[in-house]
Amino acid sequence: MNVPQYDLSGNGFTNRRQWLRQLSSLAMTISPLTALAQTDKTRVQLFVDDVSSLSHLPVMLAHHLGYFKSEGLLVDIVEQAWNHSDPPLSTGLVAWSVPFEQVLRANQKDAGWTAVIQTGRTPQLALGINKKTMPAIKGLKDLEHKKIGVQELDSFSQRCTDYMLLQTGISLTRISYIALGHSSAAIQMLRNGSIDAICFGDPLISLLDRKGEIGVVRNLRSVRETIRVFAGLLPGHSLCVPYPMTTKNPQTCQALVNGVMRAVKWLRTAGPSDFLHNMTDSAFMSDRAIYLHAVENMRDSFTVDGMLTSDSLSSVLRLRRAFDAKASIKRNLSQSSYTNEFVLQAKKQLKI
Repeated sequence: MNVPQYDLSGNGFTNRRQWLRQLSSLAMTISPLTALAQTDKTRVQLFVDDVSSLSHLPVMLAHHLGYFKSEGLLVDIVEQAWNHSDPPLSTGLVAWSVPFEQVLRANQKDAGWTAVIQTGRTPQLALGINKKTMPAIKGLKDLEHKKIGVQELDSFSQRCTDYMLLQTGISLTRISYIALGHSSAAIQMLRNGSIDAICFGDPLISLLDRKGEIGVVRNLRSVRETIRVFAGLLPGHSLCVPYPMTTKNPQTCQALVNGVMRAVKWLRTAGPSDFLHNMTDSAFMSDRAIYLHAVENMRDSFTVDGMLTSDSLSSVLRLRRAFDAKASIKRNLSQSSYTNEFVLQAKKQLKI
């Protein structure tokens, strides 16, 4: 069954760019006086790999609800994938919403990024089996010699899948991964049988599950299942900035963190009507019931206080050591890849 407004050509969503423009404008008409006042605001580019992904919801809400603006920022949302093989290098006023594990990997190549707030306390992913190509599955060992779709090769979703498969004793040389890119291409490849399983985030997973096209066998959106799989909480997305920005532009970093923390606080109590009022322009789906179902599936995965704990850091290092023996001696570098300084200040200011 096709979902309305989908572009299954693999070129993205039919109105994704339009939605981003609407999101950026906050549905407001800026008066000349407002425009003049905005000249005093600091402009920051905020990169996300997919504006429709609910993994970015805290930062997108901070933008959409005007929290960044109230903190004195003009934030431009830019949709661009993080290059795993060649991490971005920047010393300007930029920020990325990206899995913390990818920040660590980038810094192994001297990219110099620092996570200033953790937005996901779980990987915010789910592993689903294609019911069309694998109607009966007894366990993850059945994925041997199968094709698994991930957003990008060597991405966080592939690392998490590798880790889960290693626990079953499967040799990773017997697994084929296929890069899916955006969600529209993922749907097409799942439906035509090009992949046997998929490790992806929401709202895509919730849509496919609700339509009965996949069976979820590992739910890494859940705190409980994340702890069971990784022997502790494995953090997902964080907001990271170039390290020099934390010392040269601390006010900007604090403003970014304050905005996201306000969105995190909003998420705690927001009900269905709040989401529909603020997020009905989602380009991903026109089915509000599925959208709200996806949000509820993700609620457990969002941070409660923005902190990256030592236990969570240990889980990330344990994941890295499963694939890189040298990671065991990189703890000092790992600790320089994040700071809780801005989060602690935001918690005081916002009384969280």
